[in-house]
Amino acid sequence: MVLSPPSPPINTPTYLRLRMQIREDIMSGQWPLGSHLTLRGLGSHYKVSNVPVREALLQLQGDGLVEMRMNLGATVTQVDAAWLRDFLAVREALEGMLIRNACERHRVEHLALLGRHQRAMERAVDTEDWEAMFAAERQFTSQLHETGGNAHALALLTPRNCLLEAFRRSHPAMAPVDPARWPQRLLMMCEAISRSEADAAIQLMAQHLAALRLHLSRMLRAPHRLATRSVR
Repeated sequence: MVLSPPSPPINTPTYLRLRMQIREDIMSGQWPLGSHLTLRGLGSHYKVSNVPVREALLQLQGDGLVEMRMNLGATVTQVDAAWLRDFLAVREALEGMLIRNACERHRVEHLALLGRHQRAMERAVDTEDWEAMFAAERQFTSQLHETGGNAHALALLTPRNCLLEAFRRSHPAMAPVDPARWPQRLLMMCEAISRSEADAAIQLMAQHLAALRLHLSRMLRAPHRLATRSVR
């Protein structure tokens, strides 16, 4: 099961609520990678004025989710081999730091949540439900980042992981190579973090990202499931 994001507080400014909604809609495929978005089109779709749309798009540009062009609106960032290579390298570096933090500051409830997502992945692999498997992987990663507790790293990783998920969803579901190893690595990572063995946990994380990199590279060669669209 894919969990819905929590609703923002009622007093959240409109442009921030819109930023969160557009980000979720990019991840879900409502606005596919490469889509052309305009102020008028988004304002009509979300029933808001151009002012919060412009502010939301500027925020999303900072998140790396869209590219703004003068008087031409925005384009949802495309994910290609270079983007995957560069982002996964940055993610590996930041996750190494976050895992070291997690080994120092984890609590019982953190480990319980990591374990819950690991077991969800294990069940999904057993039933060959690849959508559920990657939903569990995403939840595990999010919890790992939260346990690491660095707000600046989260601000960089979270929106770009949404773009990564948008890329994955834009292709037909595909079984990963050696799927049984995926939950096994996460289980061993949980055990290493519980023992505060940072080097072992980081090595397992690197192995996990290598498997993810291979899977995404295979998807690059597969046909897209969603076509780009324009909102004018």
